[in-house]
Amino acid sequence: MIATVGFPVSPEQSSEGGPIRVLIADGQALMRHGIRAILDLSGGFEVVAEAGNVNEVTQHLAGVQVDVALVEMELPGGGVFEVLKHRTRLKAAVKVLVAGTRTAEPQLLPLLAASACGMILKEGGAATVIGGIREVHRTSFFVAPDISRKVIDRWHRTPARPGSWAQPGVAQLSNREREMLTCIGAGMANREIASHLSISVKTV
Repeated sequence: MIATVGFPVSPEQSSEGGPIRVLIADGQALMRHGIRAILDLSGGFEVVAEAGNVNEVTQHLAGVQVDVALVEMELPGGGVFEVLKHRTRLKAAVKVLVAGTRTAEPQLLPLLAASACGMILKEGGAATVIGGIREVHRTSFFVAPDISRKVIDRWHRTPARPGSWAQPGVAQLSNREREMLTCIGAGMANREIASHLSISVKTV
């Protein structure tokens, strides 16, 4: 269970000046309730909706104004990639932060290329949840540092194809994924990457 103590209290505001409006999407009710408790205790957040599957997320995005959606990677009903498709179709301005397990780390670059705003680990703790949501709201980009390091390490450990002069895996990446990988590999901070890439939820 995520710890609910030891994190800083810092009031945040939505674009309209009120608290950050958050949608929590996770297949487990216990996880949703735990995250809601964390945000309620922290202050500066308003949980405007909860969803247990992709269909519920879509319904909320069509009827509720949301600043940041914290979405489980393997959300029942198609996962976060399906959520991103529906968000684009609805032209919703919500910023999507993905919560995944360590097995989801290889999906970081495809998620960013699909216009997700970042990723945190579900086991990362209360400070990670709060910090990630705040940073995504401010800059539209946040990747937990431990995920960034592991993505780079895994990429470098992948064997190159015989006869290929390119670095391993690069040929399979889009231009945007290559640029993101370069920024992460250069050790740029989340805000620097956001500024460099001019990431926006309108960019697909």
